[in-house]
Amino acid sequence: GYSVNSRGNFADSNDVNALWRINLATGSQTRVSDQGLPTGYLDLEALAINNRNELFGVDDDSKTLVRVSMVTGVASAVGGTTSNLGVPLDTSLDFGMAFACDNEAYVVSDVEASLFRANTITGELTRIGTAGGLGAPITDIAIRGKEAFGIGVGLDSDGNPDSPNLYRVNLIQGSASLIGPLGSGASPYNNAGLSFDEQGQLWAITDRRQVGGQDLASEILKIDPATGEATLVATSIVGLESLAIDSQNECTPVSYADVEGVPLLDTRAIWLLALLLLWVGISKSRQGQLK
Repeated sequence: GYSVNSRGNFADSNDVNALWRINLATGSQTRVSDQGLPTGYLDLEALAINNRNELFGVDDDSKTLVRVSMVTGVASAVGGTTSNLGVPLDTSLDFGMAFACDNEAYVVSDVEASLFRANTITGELTRIGTAGGLGAPITDIAIRGKEAFGIGVGLDSDGNPDSPNLYRVNLIQGSASLIGPLGSGASPYNNAGLSFDEQGQLWAITDRRQVGGQDLASEILKIDPATGEATLVATSIVGLESLAIDSQNECTPVSYADVEGVPLLDTRAIWLLALLLLWVGISKSRQGQLK
C-alpha cells in the first residue's frame, strides 16, 4: 500500500510529506523516491488509486486535488491549478478519499461530516446530500464493489475518545450508518487511512502522533467489514494517516451500449399496428357469424 506521513519528526526533512510504500504485513516502509523528494504539499492527507492505476490525493493545507507520481512521489495539482477544490482556504476540513468502480472519486471531510464527489479533471468538489449528512466525523472511506465504508476519527482535539468506529456510507444520499466499534484491537489514534486489497480484505493505518503527549508508531489494522472489529497486524513509522492500495475495484459498471434495448415504436407504426389488430378482430368476428 501507499501512504504519506503528513506529520512526524524526522532528522531528514524530506522524510516528512513523502510518499511511502508500506508492507502491510510487516509495517516495513520504503520511500518511493531514492532522493526522498517530498510531495510538495504540506498536508497531503487523502490518497486513492483509480482503476487506471493513477494515484490521487487531497491536500488540506492548500485545498488542492493532486496527482501523485508512484515513481518520484511528487504531487502536481490537477488542471494545473492550486486550491482547485472550490472550498474556503481558511478552515481545516481533514479529508479522506476513494474511487468507485466507475472511477468516480469520492472525498469525505471529517470536520464537516460531509461527502463530496470530486472532479478529477478540475479538482472541484460537489457535495452529496446535505452538510453534516454523514452524521459522524468519518476521516477516510473505502469502496468495494457497490459497498462503501468509512472509519471515524479516533480522538477529538482534546485527546478524548471520539468515533473509533466503522461505518457504512451511502454514496447516493451522502449519509452513513454505524456498523460497529473497532474495539480493543485498535489503540487510541487521531486520523486514519482505509482501503481494500485485491482479496477484499479491509485495511487501515492509524496516525498516532501526539497521542497522550507521545509520538507513537502508526498501527496497521485488518478490519472486519461485517462487525467493524479491528485486529492489529503491525506498526510503522510515525504520522501515517492515509492508505491507498492498488486493488482494481472488482465492480464492473454496466455499459448501456452493450445492452440490447427493446426498440420503441413511432406514432405511424402504432397506428398501423392498431389497424392490423382491428382488421384481425373483424375477420374473426365474421368467421364466427358464418359458422
